[in-house]
Amino acid sequence: MEMLVTKFSNGKYRNEGELFDEPISEENVKLMGEMIALQTLRTLKKYDWKIADKYYIGLIKDLHHMGEIGYIVSDGYDVAQTAICFLYQFIGRKVSDIYGKDRKGKEITIKLACYREVDGELCRYRRKMEKTSYIDFTSYKALPMDPVNCFEHEQTDYSKYDALLEALHITELELAILNCYMNGMRQSEVCAELGIGRGTINFRKNSIRRRYYLCLGKRGIRVIKPQK
Repeated sequence: MEMLVTKFSNGKYRNEGELFDEPISEENVKLMGEMIALQTLRTLKKYDWKIADKYYIGLIKDLHHMGEIGYIVSDGYDVAQTAICFLYQFIGRKVSDIYGKDRKGKEITIKLACYREVDGELCRYRRKMEKTSYIDFTSYKALPMDPVNCFEHEQTDYSKYDALLEALHITELELAILNCYMNGMRQSEVCAELGIGRGTINFRKNSIRRRYYLCLGKRGIRVIKPQK
């Protein structure tokens, strides 16, 4: 950690002790927050928090590359920003100053209060992660179906169907009746859909059937009985 403090302060501080001995200022509050965030994440990693490990790696990467043009910081830097925003309200004071008392009535420093603020934010992140379901892209079995391919069904050849309708000289009303039955509608539903009576439907069906028999014969034909 001392090496990181030295690097990111351009050699101004040799270790964290020198950094946190100074009063909080606009010049050092960013580095203080980043170091507190790193230390909190390092501590939580010992408890096998997956989220802590993920944020720690992201934050380390951010600190090394965030000065580059076009670089986008990771979610890990949100942890550092939490610490920075907390410390910023104490500009001019030292992190060793007393912040207040905890729930047990024990006095705590600004630095310790900042650690607890970051830790509480991480707990909220963790609860949110536990409630969110993610797809495991490391296993092909977990991958969702390609939304393009799921509609790429083999095209049906309707040429024979069209030729048959032409040979039977199907009228628009007869075609409408056929389509209704092909969609699984009952006779009462066909009547309501087309606004015609049962007698008209039965007459048109029998007319279609006769012409079909004349063209192709009765072999393999299933007679559709009127449905009530």
